[in-house]
Amino acid sequence: MEEWLKKADEDMMSAKVMLETNHYTWCAFICQQALEKCLKAGYVQKKNEIPPHIHKLERLCEILELQPPEDILEGIIRIDKYYIIARYPDYKKGVDISAKDIAESIYNKTQEIYKWLMKNLGLQK
Repeated sequence: MEEWLKKADEDMMSAKVMLETNHYTWCAFICQQALEKCLKAGYVQKKNEIPPHIHKLERLCEILELQPPEDILEGIIRIDKYYIIARYPDYKKGVDISAKDIAESIYNKTQEIYKWLMKNLGLQK
């Protein structure tokens, strides 16, 4: 669990660097990665086993029986789409981020979701 949390924290720091250096699409991708790793840390803590090879944030929430409030769930669904674009370039054209305010919004929402997950998965340090 600790290793997943360490990597999630590193991803949050990396997302901030990507935002500050105008790599907005990569910022969004790394935001998704941070949330995924946080959820997988929760999985390890709850089930004491290796997490499934699932990348969909909403599905991981379901497996963990999390019921996020509507605004958190909407953010999770929104951020989750950035996993696909970075991994599959054909999708990138449809959701490439070129405006800083959009990337900032994604980053800020990720921070909010991250804090909510840490609290509700019992992962607070």
